[in-house]
Amino acid sequence: MGILNAYEQKGVEDGKVPLHRFRPLVKEDVVELRDNLAVVLLHERQGWRVRLATFTLEGDPIQSFLLHDRYGYLYEKNFRAYSFDQPVHFNTDAKAFEFYQLMYGYEPIPSIEQPSQDPVEHQSFHQVAVNARGEMELRFSETTGKRMFHRSQAPPVIHEVEFHELSVLTTSYAGEQESALWSETHLTHGDMDSHDTIAIPLSYGTPWEDRSFFLQPREGHSIVDVAQRHENVLVFPGDGTTCELSDWKRYQSPWKDLNAEERFFQTQSLEPGEASLFPAYTEAELEQAFASVCGANPTDPGSPEPSLSHFRVVVERIVIRVRFEGPSGSGSKYLILYVASGC
Repeated sequence: MGILNAYEQKGVEDGKVPLHRFRPLVKEDVVELRDNLAVVLLHERQGWRVRLATFTLEGDPIQSFLLHDRYGYLYEKNFRAYSFDQPVHFNTDAKAFEFYQLMYGYEPIPSIEQPSQDPVEHQSFHQVAVNARGEMELRFSETTGKRMFHRSQAPPVIHEVEFHELSVLTTSYAGEQESALWSETHLTHGDMDSHDTIAIPLSYGTPWEDRSFFLQPREGHSIVDVAQRHENVLVFPGDGTTCELSDWKRYQSPWKDLNAEERFFQTQSLEPGEASLFPAYTEAELEQAFASVCGANPTDPGSPEPSLSHFRVVVERIVIRVRFEGPSGSGSKYLILYVASGC
C-alpha cells in the first residue's frame, strides 16, 4: 500500500506499508463504501498506529494516511490525536477526519498554575478527507498555538507546607491517591511562633524521588537556594516487629544543590550505593546500642523478634533545606520527609 509522507517510509518495506502488520478488519473499521472504492481504518496488530486507507472494490490498495501515532511523527516525541481518549475522530458534517498535530515533553520550568510534568502542546489542527479518486486531501489546517493539558482528567490538588517566611508546595490529582506525597492539603505548626522544621511521615512505598515542588516566599523575602540530603540508619527486622536505631549512629549525606529556578525544584534520586552508606562502628558498640533499644538479643534463630544477626541500612529521612533572605536577614527552613521502610 502506497503512502504519502517521506517520514512514514522509515521502517516500511520497499516504500509500502505491509498489510500483514495490521489486524483484520471489523465492521467498525469500515468508514465508507462507495461505488468504486472502500475507505477503512487500519490498526496495527502491535503498536499505536492507525491509518486511514482506501481500496478498490477488487481489494487493490490506493493510498493510506497516518492518522494516529504514539511516537515519532515530525518531531522526536509527538503524535497525532484528537484527544487522549479519542485518538481517531470523524466529523460527520465535514466528512473529514480531524486530528491535532501534537508535540509533548516536559516543560523546563513548571508553575503551580501548570504543575504537570507531562504537558502537551497543541501545535496545529487539521482535517483530512478522501476525494473521488480515493486519494487523501488536506481540507483544513490551522495553527492552534501553545496550549497544554494534563494526561490526568482530574484537577491538580495543592499540598502546602507553611512556614512564616515561605511556603513549600507540591501537587497531586484528585481521585489519584497514589500521586500524593502526603494527604493533607495544608500543614503548619499549631502555634504562632516561627519554626525552622516541619516533618512529614510518608506512607510505605510512596515515591519521593524526582518529585516537583514550588516555593512561595512571603512579601519582602527571596529564595537563595534549595538543597537536599538523606540520612541512613540501622534497622533490625523481625517476623512481626522491627527495631530501629534512629537515635544511634546515622549517615548524613552532603548537601546536594537542587538548582531551584523560578521558585521550582525537584528532589533528586540517590546515586547507586548511597542508600547503604553508614558510619564505622565496633561490634561492642552495636551490641550495646541494640540492647538499649531493642532489648535482649534472642538466641533462637527462628525467633520472630529482631536479632543482632539480621539488620539493614535504610534511608530514614530526606531533608530539604530552603535558604532565604528577608527583612530580618537570612535563614533556613527544613522540610523532613520520613521514609517508611518495609521489613
